[in-house]
Amino acid sequence: MGPPNTRFSPLLSPYGPFYCIFRWDLSTFDHPPPERDVLVRIARDDEIPAAAEAWHRGLANEEGSPWANYLKSWTPTSAARWFQDAVRRQGARILIAEKGGKIVGMNGIVFEKRSGHARFLTGVVVVPEQRRQGVGSAILHRSLFEAKQEGLRSAEVETIRGITAAKYLYIKFGGHEKIVTAQA
Repeated sequence: MGPPNTRFSPLLSPYGPFYCIFRWDLSTFDHPPPERDVLVRIARDDEIPAAAEAWHRGLANEEGSPWANYLKSWTPTSAARWFQDAVRRQGARILIAEKGGKIVGMNGIVFEKRSGHARFLTGVVVVPEQRRQGVGSAILHRSLFEAKQEGLRSAEVETIRGITAAKYLYIKFGGHEKIVTAQA
């Protein structure tokens, strides 16, 4: 899988253009947690701004800058408001990864009990200096574990093809990629 095709006109979701969806069947999810020196937990309300800061920094420093246009509409402050609103209105959980007392990664999840699906609101994002150290795996595992604990059948994330998480992380723990085709 190569970098996103810039001539491709992606399907528009409420949050912007995305190129693929990764889906996990939670009925088959029975993976042990990765053994890492990172704590993954639900963020407290007062930690959401720091989680938004990590989210923004992680996306801004993605190889090849695929999120550059997307981030023109988002600051860490506006992202924190989005996350807080999702927690209040949709019952979202903002999971954070913590190392040495610092937030080094995150994922927002909405649990849709009626449909039986968990949707990753933000996708798994890790700050640049903590990548390739198991932080993303720990966040993904905890995200899928939380969704299964809620009794949901599946979990999914919409993302851009070719980003690091799409190439290396989301295939872990049984994730299957579905290409999103453009609609006129």
